[in-house]
Amino acid sequence: MSSNGSQRLQTLLHHLKSPSNTNPLKETSIYKQNKRAAVLICLFEGQDGNLRVILTQRASSLSTHAGEVALPGGKRDESDADDIETALREAKEEIGLDPSLVTVVTLLEPFHTKNDNRRSEEREWLGEKHLVHYFDYEVENKKYVIWAITAAILIRAATLLLQRPPAFLEQRPKIWGGITENDMIILQRSNPQL
Repeated sequence: MSSNGSQRLQTLLHHLKSPSNTNPLKETSIYKQNKRAAVLICLFEGQDGNLRVILTQRASSLSTHAGEVALPGGKRDESDADDIETALREAKEEIGLDPSLVTVVTLLEPFHTKNDNRRSEEREWLGEKHLVHYFDYEVENKKYVIWAITAAILIRAATLLLQRPPAFLEQRPKIWGGITENDMIILQRSNPQL
């Protein structure tokens, strides 16, 4: 690991393990008791010294979200003790990640997200307007789209990792945490009468 990437990971680890740190995603997450799920954000340093995250592509044969890009994770089994165990079990099943190699620093109930490959569209769900973000990603001449809750989680993780809010409006639905403080600042700048 380069010292820059290692230092960023160490700083993040220290920040998230701090007793005074509250987890803004955990605090704002809304779950139905019987529909819990968890994902694992696998951060590592690439050969170029930049932080990377592992994403998977769901099988095209699945009945829901077929072929979509996602973080390793899934539904909680009755045998899972908690969300951490769910995320670790799913990551082992999906990408073969040995749970003993994982340092869990926080529960995230969004590596650098570049704004030039991001787009968003306004949607309405249950009478509430929100933005769905899309990140276009290309590797080895294959194009992928990272969107919806996966994009929202990655945006939030980048915000924590980089310790600064995104330069764009998130406008998440309430179920994903709702309007952020940064959204309020951006909205007030664009419409001072708010």
